Amino acid sequence: MLQETKLYSILNMKCPKCNKGKFFKGHPYKFSTLGEVHDRCNKCNQKYAIEPGFFQGSYYVSYALGVALFVALFILKFLFLPNLGYLTMLVIMVVTLILATPLLFALSKIIWAAMFINYDKNAITNYKISLKNDSRTKK
Repeated sequence: MLQETKLYSILNMKCPKCNKGKFFKGHPYKFSTLGEVHDRCNKCNQKYAIEPGFFQGSYYVSYALGVALFVALFILKFLFLPNLGYLTMLVIMVVTLILATPLLFALSKIIWAAMFINYDKNAITNYKISLKNDSRTKK
């Protein structure tokens, strides 16, 4: 049941349509492929960049994730370390942001795509049927 949700595809960084194919070309912390998205899903052939400049909208999601991270750090500070100075807290926030930037970058892209691509449990089957009926693939 959980596998049929957008949350599953986001947390596992899988194709939002079939939840099987890989969304990114590499791991978020592999700097040679940082943020590179496959053109299409290798399982259901879903095109990820629906239109030119599609992932520019993910900047808004990235901003929201950064704000949520800072709010969470402030809440944790007030709950567990109320005597911590603001300069120390600022250093902690900057270090956390630097370490989390590749992950936030990747999450923002997959969240943005999941907002526009809906899950289809028959996506892989439909793709295989269309390939079987395509005269260009027959020899």
